Formats: sequence, C-alpha cells, structure tokens
Amino acid sequence: MDWKPDRPLQADLNIAADADVEPDRPQERSSAVGWRTQVALAIAVVVTGCANNIAKQIAARPLMQYSYMLGLATAVTYVPLYGGILVLLLKAGIVPKHQMQFVWERSPRGTYPCVMFFIVAALGDTLGDSIGMICTPYVSGPIHSLLSNCTPLFIAALSVSILRKRYSLAQCLGLLGVTSAVVIGVLPSFEHGTSSSTNPLFAIILGASCVFNAIAFVVKEMLFDRYASWLSQNQAEERGKGLHVFIVNTHAALFQLPFTLLIVPLNQALGQTHGENIFAYLREAFACVFSGSATTCGSTSEHGEWAGVCVVVYVIFNILWNIAVLMSVKYSGALTTFVALKAIFPVSTILFAYVDWPLLGQTPLNWLVWLSVVIMLPSIFLYQWASGFQKQREQQRPSRATCCWPLGAPAGGDGIRD
Repeated sequence: MDWKPDRPLQADLNIAADADVEPDRPQERSSAVGWRTQVALAIAVVVTGCANNIAKQIAARPLMQYSYMLGLATAVTYVPLYGGILVLLLKAGIVPKHQMQFVWERSPRGTYPCVMFFIVAALGDTLGDSIGMICTPYVSGPIHSLLSNCTPLFIAALSVSILRKRYSLAQCLGLLGVTSAVVIGVLPSFEHGTSSSTNPLFAIILGASCVFNAIAFVVKEMLFDRYASWLSQNQAEERGKGLHVFIVNTHAALFQLPFTLLIVPLNQALGQTHGENIFAYLREAFACVFSGSATTCGSTSEHGEWAGVCVVVYVIFNILWNIAVLMSVKYSGALTTFVALKAIFPVSTILFAYVDWPLLGQTPLNWLVWLSVVIMLPSIFLYQWASGFQKQREQQRPSRATCCWPLGAPAGGDGIRD
C-alpha cells in the first residue's frame, strides 16, 4: 500500500495486513519478535509520523504557493525506490512472479487488465494528496491532521453504496464521534476577528478532498478481492495472504508520478498561479526549490532560500515513516501499528502547540481543538473495536452482519438476510 503523507493510514492498514507476505498471527509474531522490538517499532512510527507532519508544515513556509512541489518530490522519489525494492524481491523469489501477471494480464472476463484498478486508485490518491499539499500553507498542522480523518467517513459511505458493506450501531457511533470531532476542531477557523492560521475555505477544500483518497481505498479493496478470485480461477497456490505490499506500492507510485504532473491545473484553479500560465508557474516552482535564493519563492514566502533543504528533509522523513509503518505491520501486526498511528495526531498537536519550530514557531490552538482531540481518539478506537466484532459476525454468518446491528437483528440473535 502506498502510504501518503497527508492522510490517515488506519483504512489502508486493513489492506496492508492482507497484503503482507506472511499471515498476520499475533502469537507467532510475539514469539518471533520480542516485545521490546514491537515497542521500538511503535515508537518509530509515532516519532517519524510526527516528524513527517512537522516537516511538511515547516516546508510550506518557504514554498507557500509552490507547496505542490512537496507532492511532486515524493512522487518522483518513490518510483525508483519502490521499483528497485520490487525488482530485488522478485529476483529473490519473495514476491511470486504470477502477481505481476495478475496485474498486467487481461481480466478473466476479457474486458480490461487489472492494472486499470491501479490507475483509478492512483488518480484518486493523486488528487487527494495534491490538493492536501496545496492547502498546507493555509491550514495549521493540527487542523490538517484533524481534517484528514474525513477519509474514513467517505470510505464508509462508499463501502455501503459500492461494496454493499454493513456497519453496526457501534461503528456508526464511532464515525459520528469522528465527524463531531472534526466539526468542533474546525469551528474556530470560521470565527471572525480571530488570529487563526487556518483559512476556512482551504479547510473545507482539504476536508472535501478526502473523498478522492476514499475512492482510491475502495478501488484497492476491490482489487484485492479480485486477486483472491483470480488465484482461485487459475488454481494457483500461494503461501501469503494476498498481493505483496510492494506490488501495490510500486504500481501506485508508477501511475501517480505522471498524474501528479498532469494535475498542475489544480494549482491554477485554487489560485496558486496568480494569473500566470501553468508553464510559467512550474518554471518558478522549480526555481524556488533549486535556486537557493530568498526571492524566487514569491513575496509571501518566508526564508525562501531554505525551500530546497526543507523539501529534502520532508522527503527523508516521509520515507522513514513509510518504512517504519511497513516494518511495524510486518513484525508487530496491523492492530499495534494502528494504535501507534492514532498516537501521532495528539502527540504532533502537542508538539505544534508547545515547541518553537524553525520557520514555523508555535501554533496557537483554540480550546475547541483540544476538545476535538479528546472526542476523536475514543471515537476511532470504538470504531476499530466494533469493526472487529462486525467482521467476526460476517465470517461466522454473513446474515448477522446487518446494518446498525443489533438494531437490525431479531430477538433470536440471527441477522436478517438481504
């Protein structure tokens, strides 16, 4: 799974666990990997995740209208990185070669290759992530992290309408809590006469852009379901549980790079070009990053001479975060990684508020933002806890995974059938 910097990872963790090379068995993991290693990996996820968030906000200061370059930098970096790792894994036999065949051959119905799923997913992630990067200079770090939690809300809506999934009452309550936390945390940005560092319009755009990442997630889930069917139809045997994570990472990055270049008109639509044409904007953006001059990034830039350094630092922390997440999922399991990822939001919020960061300073926070943190965390854990029970009901008897269970279940305990 291609974990991108601006979106929550809890949705992709379900896919990542299924895509792992080995089955996710907690008892086996505990015996093979000591608890100290698991704790160290969890801490690494939190530390690198907070560093990723903070480095992004710092880089936005000198870049300002050219913050799109952060998304382009990561897109360029991940193609050779993931591609090189995948080649090594294929040569070592860790990734079965028939997984590449699945991606590129025409579907069993003879209509289109499964790579089309990757293309659609890459387009969704590109739109969501690029809009998020463009909005970064105008949305404070804590609010940026808070708004990214809109993604699970859109995923739930799309899963019900497209994948025909059912959500229990506890899951719905958890999602309602997440929605309430997002609304409460963003409200101070709309108050007139405040010194908020968040622009209300860009906050709305950022929250709405999460729908594209949600679409990408749903498409990836459909892709993994299709892979299971493909294995069955081709009578192929496989030790792992699904597509290897670097098959997904590499192909997603491969298509996201050209898409990132093609969606430059978004900068024009969101007022980043200030009336200039796209080619002039790109020329100035590259000059901002590579010139090392304090004047090439525009009048709104702060210390533009540091733009290139800030981009490099951000890309490094983004890579380290991705590696930490992958290792944590592999050796500690999806649940432990999920808990570590949920700690990033409150920890980074505290760091934004109380540490005087270079170029960024301290981020003043309204008390409603802290209230949103208090509401958000238990709501997410309620949703995750309820999702486990809903999955068990579906596996034991699909008819029991009813909508808003137990409201949809009869007194006898069995759910209604569709």
